[in-house]
Amino acid sequence: MRQIVHRGVQVMALFEKAKEAFEKIFEKAKASLPELSSWNKVYQFVVEDTGEEFYVEISNGQIKVVQGKHPKPIATIVASSDVLEKIISGQLDAMAAFMKRQMKITGNVLDTMNLKKLLDAGLKG
Repeated sequence: MRQIVHRGVQVMALFEKAKEAFEKIFEKAKASLPELSSWNKVYQFVVEDTGEEFYVEISNGQIKVVQGKHPKPIATIVASSDVLEKIISGQLDAMAAFMKRQMKITGNVLDTMNLKKLLDAGLKG
């Protein structure tokens, strides 16, 4: 796994964890969310404390998690690495993080409810 240095400390890149988690979540959610096959959505993530950027693209029944910045995401989600790790592992509800201002969303905030639906379905059980 790629290591990055932040404030003099080496940390595992959140991207690697996010990629693995989102791929597992997507596979598990496909059974209960048939509408995933018709989605054409991109969500940008910015990790406040490390400066990492990655995006989750869902299209043609597939998911891609890509490092970098997408030119036209539906929404951009900004949070610390700790908050994002807790969300993708199911330890923290995304809506709760947003309401507690632990996460900021710009762009189409309402469409991020689809992302929450994906997380909820993929993290069940």
